Amino acid sequence: MKLSKNFTLPLLLLIMLFMTGCASIVSDKIQPLTIQTTCNGESLIGATCELNNSKGNWILTTPGSTTVRKAWGDLSISCKKGGASGVTTLSSSASGSTWGNILVGGGIGAIVDAKTGAGYNYQNSITVRLQGDCPVIEN
Repeated sequence: MKLSKNFTLPLLLLIMLFMTGCASIVSDKIQPLTIQTTCNGESLIGATCELNNSKGNWILTTPGSTTVRKAWGDLSISCKKGGASGVTTLSSSASGSTWGNILVGGGIGAIVDAKTGAGYNYQNSITVRLQGDCPVIEN
């Protein structure tokens, strides 16, 4: 069966429309993270860390893991124990499926991925260095 030129272009556009938002379909909108803390170069257990991005806030005690909602923006991490504290930021980076969306689907797929966060990832594990009056490390 041969398709006419008048039918082929709309069909290709329809296929491309369904392919946009692929990262939102094939990628999770959540991501597990593991956080550890150190103070004066020594492992520090029991620090309280607050994580936040545009999709929510999470609290954990180190060393520990939690699951965060991914976002286009960075993830801020603030930890403290006693008189010691530390802050770091995990940059959000576009996943391969997001780049595929941009190439195949143009801006629509990129907009969907940015809104849901599914097309972005954070580093899976991070060590936050605390400074100040470090609690006594017990052996």
